[in-house]
Amino acid sequence: MLERLPALALADRAADRPDPVQLAGVPVLPMPEHVVEAVRRVAGTPFPRISRGSPTLRAALGAAVHADPDELLVTHGAQHGMSVALRALLAPGDEVLVPTPTYFFDGMVRMAGARPVHVRTLAADGWAADPVALTAALTPATRALLLCNPNNPTGHTPSREQLGALVDLAARHGLVVFSDESYERYVHDQPSYVPLQTLRDRHPDLVTVTSLSKNYAFTHWRVGYVHAPTPLLDRIHTAFEWDAINVGDIPQVAAEAAVTGPQDWLDREFARFRGNRDLLVRVLGDAGVPVVSPASGIFAFADLSRLGMGRDLEDALLARGISALAGDAFGGPADHVRLLYGGPASGLRELGRRLRDG
Repeated sequence: MLERLPALALADRAADRPDPVQLAGVPVLPMPEHVVEAVRRVAGTPFPRISRGSPTLRAALGAAVHADPDELLVTHGAQHGMSVALRALLAPGDEVLVPTPTYFFDGMVRMAGARPVHVRTLAADGWAADPVALTAALTPATRALLLCNPNNPTGHTPSREQLGALVDLAARHGLVVFSDESYERYVHDQPSYVPLQTLRDRHPDLVTVTSLSKNYAFTHWRVGYVHAPTPLLDRIHTAFEWDAINVGDIPQVAAEAAVTGPQDWLDREFARFRGNRDLLVRVLGDAGVPVVSPASGIFAFADLSRLGMGRDLEDALLARGISALAGDAFGGPADHVRLLYGGPASGLRELGRRLRDG
């Protein structure tokens, strides 16, 4: 039996807590006028059913990420895209190597009939995946490697050399590499994010999913896409048709307007995040909380072992008005937590004060 998505379960537990610290993740913004106007123009228009996604949206996405539009499939967000891709390309009994801590992939892997095999990364290594440890975890049942790049919750962003070593491992052992790459606009440090698909000359069996929720503040529209070579994408597309038939046409029009229109409304928001990251690392240091400074994202993975582990750690933080998921939710150490820094700077300062004084 599947458990609830950990982030949603925690949100319910935290909902009625008094005096919460104002922390936030990805931006949730009012849509700008050019997106609203695009939707207004077509709200009464019937559309032909195109299950792979709007050709003009796929062309816009292809131009934005330097991809062939025929290698893109529009989905109901990245989570939906990953779930469909796993179910399309895996079989019952397959094993999937998952460097952890990482996003909540386990339920999706199990829904495909496969088994996630966690391979721990270490703070001492900057939370980078270790090809030697991954190789040691291989069995005759291993069929895939599942990545999150940039990583949620650690913010680790592999260099081209690091990512290439993982792709080479997959090539040697005939593995499909799945990668959730939803935080490409949240990179704070160099070297920058390296898209998995740029390494296709080393191994063709690469599948990327991406979320417009993160990169275009598009959470409430639920649009994302899968990027894969045609032989793989055709199989994913077939599974998608059985799962959802197609994504709603109006959200796709809104997505196209967001991708092709002015970006200043987003650039202003993303410009805050590096400063927020630096502030969070500083206040955690002042509070005596060890953390690896995240290269990307809107989260840091901090060591709060002094307050407990797992749900006890979450409860200790909730008692201080701090909502944060413990590391075991991500397959990582239970004495760490994911702290979000997408909200106001005042919330981060208050977070530091409560950790320092509490």
